[in-house]
Amino acid sequence: MQRLQVASQRIGHRLGVRLRRALSMGITGRLTLAFASVAILALAANVVVEHGVRVVQSIHLERSQYSPVPEAMGARRIVVPPVLPAAGRRVSGEAEIRRFVSAVDRVQSSTEIRAASESADSDAELSTSSKELSAAAADLRRVLPRPSLLPEMDAALLAFREAGAGYLQRSDARRSAAREYVARLDDLDARITVSINAGWKFFGRVLARESLLTVRSDIESVRRLFGGIGDPGQVAAALPEVAASELSLRKAYDAAEPGLKSKGADWLRRTRDDFARMAALRDSVLATAAQILDDRLRFASSKARLSAFASAARAASAAADAAAASTAASAGGPTPFLRQMAAPKSSPVPAAITTTTTETLPDPDRRITVACITAAVLVLLSAISIWTVRSIMVPVGRLLEATRKLASGDVEVRVPRGGMKELDSLAAAFNRMSVQLKTARDITLDYRRHLESQVEQRTRQLQHLAERDPLTLLANRRRFFVLLNQSMQRAREIECGIAIFFIDIDNFKNLNDGMGHGFGDRALISVAQRLEETAASFGFAARLGGDEFTVVHEEIFSREDAHEAGLELVEAFRRPLSVEGREITVSVSIGASLYPDHEQCAEDLLSAADAALFRAKGLGRNQLAMFTPELLEAATRKFTTEQGVRHALEHDEFELVYQPEVSMNSLEVGLVETLVRWRLPDGRLAGPDEFLAVTEESGLIIELGDWVLRNALQAASNWHRGRWPQVKVAINVSARQLIDRRFVPRIQQLLREFALPPSCIELELTESVLQTGSSTIESLRLLRSLGIAIALDDFGTGYSSISSLEQLPLSRIKLDRSLIAGIDSNPRSAAIALALIRLCAELDIDVTAEGVESESQFACLAENRAMYLQGYLLSRPVAETEVLGVNERMPQVMHDLILARPSAASSPKATRRVKIPIHG
Repeated sequence: MQRLQVASQRIGHRLGVRLRRALSMGITGRLTLAFASVAILALAANVVVEHGVRVVQSIHLERSQYSPVPEAMGARRIVVPPVLPAAGRRVSGEAEIRRFVSAVDRVQSSTEIRAASESADSDAELSTSSKELSAAAADLRRVLPRPSLLPEMDAALLAFREAGAGYLQRSDARRSAAREYVARLDDLDARITVSINAGWKFFGRVLARESLLTVRSDIESVRRLFGGIGDPGQVAAALPEVAASELSLRKAYDAAEPGLKSKGADWLRRTRDDFARMAALRDSVLATAAQILDDRLRFASSKARLSAFASAARAASAAADAAAASTAASAGGPTPFLRQMAAPKSSPVPAAITTTTTETLPDPDRRITVACITAAVLVLLSAISIWTVRSIMVPVGRLLEATRKLASGDVEVRVPRGGMKELDSLAAAFNRMSVQLKTARDITLDYRRHLESQVEQRTRQLQHLAERDPLTLLANRRRFFVLLNQSMQRAREIECGIAIFFIDIDNFKNLNDGMGHGFGDRALISVAQRLEETAASFGFAARLGGDEFTVVHEEIFSREDAHEAGLELVEAFRRPLSVEGREITVSVSIGASLYPDHEQCAEDLLSAADAALFRAKGLGRNQLAMFTPELLEAATRKFTTEQGVRHALEHDEFELVYQPEVSMNSLEVGLVETLVRWRLPDGRLAGPDEFLAVTEESGLIIELGDWVLRNALQAASNWHRGRWPQVKVAINVSARQLIDRRFVPRIQQLLREFALPPSCIELELTESVLQTGSSTIESLRLLRSLGIAIALDDFGTGYSSISSLEQLPLSRIKLDRSLIAGIDSNPRSAAIALALIRLCAELDIDVTAEGVESESQFACLAENRAMYLQGYLLSRPVAETEVLGVNERMPQVMHDLILARPSAASSPKATRRVKIPIHG
C-alpha cells in the first residue's frame, strides 16, 4: 500500500511537472495570446456594429446620366469636381533659356582659361563658346514673351562681351610685361655668366669670382620669386619681396661693377638699362594685376546680370503661360492640362459625379453589447498583464538573490526552476554557470598553489643567479663585496688581516680572437675552476667580469703570507688547462692589496689591488705586484689626466703645431708634421708625452685623432689655395684609429669637404700597427691606392722594423731620433743609418731623419741629396700662422748650414764623424 502511495506521488509529481512545462509559456507566447484575444473581441464588436449600420456604395454617374436624388429619401449628395494639376507644367521657351544660360557659363569658363594661359586651344575654345552664345541669344529672342525684354537682353549681353574682352586684354598686357621682365633677367644672367667663365679662366682671383657668383645667385633668387607669382591676387603680396630681392641684386652688381669695366661702356650701359627697365616692368605688372582684379569683378557682375535676365525671362514666360491658361478657362475652352489629356489617340472622358448615400439604423441593444465586449477585453488584458508581470518578477527576484550570493563567494548557490520559459532557461543557465564557477575555482586554487611553489623555486634560483656569475658560477661582483665585508668583520674580531688579489689573464684577447668566443668562454670556466681549487684552502674566488677575477685570502697575519699566497696563484697556472680535450697554457698577472694595511673599505681595497695589477702588467706579465701608495698616486694621476683630456676635447683646449721636414735636394720644406699640444689652465703647453699614453689607453685617441685630422686638413686646404699649392701635411695615426672601420671613409669625407687632393696628406704610424691584424694592413693598402702617402715613424728601434718594410705599403720611413743622436759620434749608429738609407733607396722609399739638433749631425747627413731632415736645428714646431714664413726662410737657413759645415780636417771630432755619401 505504501509503495502504491509513493508510486502515485511520483506519478503525480511527474504529471505536475509536465503540466507546468506544457502550460509554461514565454513572453512572446503570452503577448501573442493577449493580442489574439483582443483581436477576436474587436472582430466580434465589428460584427455587431456591422449589423446595425448599412453603407450604400458610391455611385459614379456620367454627366449625361446624372439625375438629382430626391431629398425626401434622406440621402446626402456630394459632388467632387475633377482636380487638375496646378504644378509641374513646362514653361514655354524653357529649352532656349537653358541653352542660353549654358552658353553664358561656357563663355565665362573659356574666358577664365584664356586669361590664365595664352594658347591655340584656349583661343579656339573661346571662339567656339562665343559663337554658341550668339546662336543661343538669337534663339532666345524668338521665344521671348515680351518684346520689351529685348533691349535689356542686348545691353546685358554687350556688357558681358565687353567685360570679357577687357579682362583678356589686361591679362595679355600683364603676361607680356612679365615675359619681357624674364627676358631682361635672362639677358643679364647670360652676360654675367659669360663674365664669370672668363674670370675663372684667365684671372683666377677668388674675390672677383665670388662677387659675380653673388650677382648670379641674386639673379636666380629674383627669377625664383618672380616665377612663383601665379594668380593676380598674389602679386600685391609677392612683388615687395621681388623688389627687395631685385634691390639686393642691384647692390651686388654695384659691388662687382668695378671689376667689369673691361667689358666696355656699351656693356655697362646695357646692364644699367636692364635694371631700369626691369623696375619699370615690375611696377607695370603690379598696376596691371590690380586692374585685372577689377576686370575680373566687372566680368563676374556682367555674367550675374545675364543670369538674372534669364531668371526674369523664365518668370515672364511662366506668367504668360498662366495668363493664357486663365483666358482659356474663362472662355469655356479646355485648360492646357485638359488639352494634354485630350490626346488624339485617347477617347473622350466625360466628367463624373460621385454620389454616396448612407442610412443608419439606430439599435440601443447593440450599444450595450458593444460595451460589454469592451469591458471583457479590458478585464482580459488586465489578467494577462498581471499574470505576465508576476511570471517575470518572481523568477527575476530569485535570480537577483542567487547573483548576490554568488558575488559574495557562495558558488554552491542554485536557482529554483519555474516561471516563464525564457526565465526558466535563464535559471538553468545560471545553475550551470554556478557549477562551472565552482569547478574553475577548484582548478584556480590548485593552479595558484602550483604557481606559488614555482615562484618560490624561481626566487631561490634568481637569488642564486643574482649572487653568481652565470658563466663560471663563481661569486659575482655583488656577492664578492658582500663576502669581502663579512671577511673584514671577522678579521676585525680576531685581529688579523685579509689579502685581496686582482687577477687578469694575460693576452686573453688573442685567445678569444684566435680560437673564437665560444672557446674563450670555456677557457674562462677552466680558469675559474683552477682558481676555486687553489683558493679553497684559504678563502674564496669571484669573477668581476670579462677575464678579471678576484681571490680573497682570509686570516693573513703578515705581508709574507700574502706574498706566498699570490705566488701560489701564479704557480697554479703554470700547469696547462684542459679545454675541450685540448691542453692550453695561460698566464696571469696579479695585483694584491692588504686589509687593514692599505685601505679600510672593500671598494678601496679592490681599487688598490687594481692599481697593483697595472704595475704587474708593466713588469712583463705573469707577475705578482703588491700595492704601494705610489701606485695609487700614479692611478690618480692617470685618472686626472684622462678626465682632463675629456674636458679639453669638450672645450677645444688642444692646439696644433707644425714642424717642417726639409728636402736636401731642393733645400725647401717638403712637408710639415702635425703635432698636438694641450693648453693647460695655467697657460702652459703640454706635450704628447704627458697625455698621449693615457689617451690611447682610455680610447679617447679616436676622438682626439679625429679632431687632429679635421683641423690639419683644414689648415692644409687653406695653404693649398693660398701661397703653398704643393702643401703636404703629415698626420700621426694610432693603431686604434686604423682598426676602426669608419676611418677610411672619414678621410675620404674630409678630403671632399675641404676639396683637398689625397697627395696633400701623409699618415704616420708606428710599428704597433703590425699587432692589430691583417685588416689594418688592408686599410693601409686602400689608403695608399687612394693616393695617400704612408710613413712609418720611429723606424730603427723596433724588433720588426725590417719585416714592416715588406708588409706595409710604405712611401716613407722616419729614422728614430735615438739612432740619429749618435750618428756623429758612434760609428755603429752611422753604419746602421747607412744600411737603412741604402735599403730604402733600393725599395724606392723616402727617408726622413728625425731629431737633427746639431750641426755635426747635419754635416753627416747633408751629403745625401735624397733625404729629408727634421729637427730643432732647422726649425722648432710652429703655429699655423707661422708655417708660410718658415717655408720662405728655410732655403736661406739650409744654405747657411751647408756653408757652415765643419770640414773633416778641421773638426776636433773628425776621427769619429762618419759621413754618408749617398746621392739621390
